[in-house]
Amino acid sequence: MFKSVFSKYFSVIITIVAAGFLLMTGLQVTLFTRTVSNDKRELLLENSRNIAKHVEIYYARSYLESDGNVKYLLDAAHASPMLHLFSEAVDACVFVVDNSGKVLVAAETEQLSLQTSVAPLPFDSKDDSSHFAVSTMSGMFREVCYVAVTPITINNVRVGGVYMAAPATTVLEVLRSNFKVYLMSTVGALVLSFVAVYWLSYRFVRPLRQMASATRRFARGDFSARIQVKGNDEVAELADSLNHMAISLSSSEQMRRSFVANVSHELKTPMTTIAGFIDGMLDGTIPPEKHHHYMTIVSEEVKRLSRIVRSMLELSRIDSGDVHLNKVRIDLTDVVCSVLVSSEQRIEQKHLRITGMEDCARVELDGDRDLISQVMYNLLDNAIKFTDEGGEIDIRLRSTPGRAECVIRNTGAGIPPHEMPQIFERFYKSDRSRSLDKNGTGLGLYIVKSVIALHGGEVTVRSVEGEFTEFAVWLPTADAETRELTDGTVR
Repeated sequence: MFKSVFSKYFSVIITIVAAGFLLMTGLQVTLFTRTVSNDKRELLLENSRNIAKHVEIYYARSYLESDGNVKYLLDAAHASPMLHLFSEAVDACVFVVDNSGKVLVAAETEQLSLQTSVAPLPFDSKDDSSHFAVSTMSGMFREVCYVAVTPITINNVRVGGVYMAAPATTVLEVLRSNFKVYLMSTVGALVLSFVAVYWLSYRFVRPLRQMASATRRFARGDFSARIQVKGNDEVAELADSLNHMAISLSSSEQMRRSFVANVSHELKTPMTTIAGFIDGMLDGTIPPEKHHHYMTIVSEEVKRLSRIVRSMLELSRIDSGDVHLNKVRIDLTDVVCSVLVSSEQRIEQKHLRITGMEDCARVELDGDRDLISQVMYNLLDNAIKFTDEGGEIDIRLRSTPGRAECVIRNTGAGIPPHEMPQIFERFYKSDRSRSLDKNGTGLGLYIVKSVIALHGGEVTVRSVEGEFTEFAVWLPTADAETRELTDGTVR
């Protein structure tokens, strides 16, 4: 029946609230009824006792009966005002009867079918306690009444009794009027509760509906949807998490599209060149004497393709988390020197000066030698590419407590400030690098940053246009105790 969360939540809450109000109203009415009945009972009993005490003064001894008992007669004319006074005070019928049940004097009997005689007193001659009943007294009253009866005793002689009766309808009318008040209050409270619960339920469910709508859009590939976050509760936290997820998915999707576009572009250029030159040689467009020249170009393009594929494979391994560090003790100084030796021909061609390595101390760290070598190669390869002919590359290595540092600074045009935030992104190539580094893939610095992050280090860049570019790398080093635990030796 109830399919939505809103209808379920609203129905359950409003049912609980309604049941609570109805139960509270029932308890209040029950307690009020009991309280009113008890109060009326005590009022009638107390006043009947008072009347019994006061009416004694209106009795006079008239004669001695044949059985030896004294006969007392009531002065009804003088007792009647006192009875009327009590009757008006408590809004009840009051009358005095003798031992046989004959009514001697009465007050306020208009609404009661009071007879001239009633049933015998509801107690024996030795009982001097008051009695209370809720009845018509065997038809003496037209309707059910609250009746209090108290015996009248003079000189230890029972001479009659005092009846004080109030119609039960009077109490019922009070109860009925109060029940109406309780009922109206309950209905009003239920209406207010209905509105409040409806508003709270709608306010609670609305973010969930927005989340459901947003996730459907996410499933279709539309990550532009955002959920309005209000408050600091769990629902707001979930909405905020979904917004962050959408931003992350949007970024990932953008990166994926950019990756596909860049890969397509990077692969298309060398493949087009290779296909064009080979087709030209096959169909005779390129004369045989120039085949060697163009085959050299084809060879360079094949090597470029190989570098692109290798870089993408390395990138894929890093992004998928399949890279497992094979940490060994590395001499970072030796790694840098090996890269410089492998790049010696390029350095000499551009007449570059290498400084900072003359008195460089030995700097050791624990890491994956192949990956660290790749990092140093990428950084020095960039420095060589973008240093003007006859320029300088300064390399500083040092070891500080807990970390190894390498700073590579080269003179040259530098990096424009607006390009600094993007240089570590995949496939990013500045306008200047596109003209100077036609064989680059734009993945080198991204791989550097990823490998350094895998080792728990950090890489930063600093540049001034027209002066220099400086890359600073720091990597954590294991202390002697850690090395002793891992390989059993202390260096």
